[in-house]
Amino acid sequence: MSEFEYVIEAGMFRDRSYQIGTRADPNLDAAADPSQEASWAVILFYEQEDGERIEVARVDNTEHDEGVIHIDRLYREEQADRKDFDIDVTSVYEAEKYISEDWQHYARQHWENYE
Repeated sequence: MSEFEYVIEAGMFRDRSYQIGTRADPNLDAAADPSQEASWAVILFYEQEDGERIEVARVDNTEHDEGVIHIDRLYREEQADRKDFDIDVTSVYEAEKYISEDWQHYARQHWENYE
């Protein structure tokens, strides 16, 4: 898993610390400039006791047949639609705000589906 440019604390849910990590390629400056081609992702995750990161939700700009910027709802069951292209996000910083505003919802859904 690639390293994050930075990580912020989202908060605690069910005695588990959730964080939001932002990564960008080639770097965050390029990701913030729409005139440059850069890939980025903002990821809500928690770390297990063994250090493994468990991703819960991710907003990224990886291109798919359906569109570009989207949220991967990794808390959904395998057979459920996990990608949503109908989000109001146009930049890496908007993606961070988007994840930050609803992190508890994503954490709760992950808990209900996998715990």
